[in-house]
Amino acid sequence: MSRRRVYFNEDQFETLFNFVSEHVDSLIQASIDYNDSEILNANESLLDVHELLEEASKWVLAEEED
Repeated sequence: MSRRRVYFNEDQFETLFNFVSEHVDSLIQASIDYNDSEILNANESLLDVHELLEEASKWVLAEEED
């Protein structure tokens, strides 16, 4: 499998992480409210992205060199 590397500054990462987290939280709440796990199954890709971003949020940041 090939890989892609994407670089974000801290503000960009936080914006993306918060955006995805809010949507995932909303999906989880809807799944609970409607007692419908299909909501989560239908959005599995977004959940995977959230998991990846959550893990990346724990990494040490590299300082940008001029």
